[in-house]
Amino acid sequence: MKKLGLIILTTLLLISCKSNPQSIPEGAWTYDLIVNGIKAGTAFVIIDETDDLYITKNEMSLKMGTMENTTLQIVTETKDFKPVKLETYNTIKDSSSGISQKVSRIALFEGNNIKLKSDGYETVINMESPFILDGNFFFKELMKSGFKKGTRIEAQIYEPSVEMDSTILVIVDVAGREKVKIGSEELDLIHVKQRVEQLKIVDMYLNDEGVMEKAVIKMLNNVFELVRVQ
Repeated sequence: MKKLGLIILTTLLLISCKSNPQSIPEGAWTYDLIVNGIKAGTAFVIIDETDDLYITKNEMSLKMGTMENTTLQIVTETKDFKPVKLETYNTIKDSSSGISQKVSRIALFEGNNIKLKSDGYETVINMESPFILDGNFFFKELMKSGFKKGTRIEAQIYEPSVEMDSTILVIVDVAGREKVKIGSEELDLIHVKQRVEQLKIVDMYLNDEGVMEKAVIKMLNNVFELVRVQ
């Protein structure tokens, strides 16, 4: 009976030691990029916080054959998640021909008004309804719920690479905690699912600090994996 009581107590202590993220993580993280089971590049995530803003940088470098594609996205938003600036820079290089192509897209926001600059062209767009950027809004909302299993958050985001003059529905669900193997370690992680309307499905696995350890992205009949480099 004493042994059984000790086992139960130990189990309860282990459960109580598990904690959910208490704040939006700040820092820089590096990931291996795996495409359809083959390592094909590297990705970087940087989250900075200033007095008034969150700045999130996502960079991905993908090499397939002689082609190398590097994409950098910078999301700038206020502390209450109002859009300020969205920058996307894409570079494509062909080592066989030496040809390099650069494409940039910058969106500036004032309320529902958007000034979109794309390779020398400028467009002004007015949205009828409020929207957010794909930055830290969802994380903050999930944090409020304690990352409780079954929590669902929905919001309209602006992503001009998909739709220039309309928003996209994004749905985020908490699937609960799961044991996930990262390298040689098995980690107890929070599983969060993100569904971007008719575009992609993302399974993210977060540690207790809210840092993503792994992501599986299903898009365009391909499977992309991001695995954190320790």
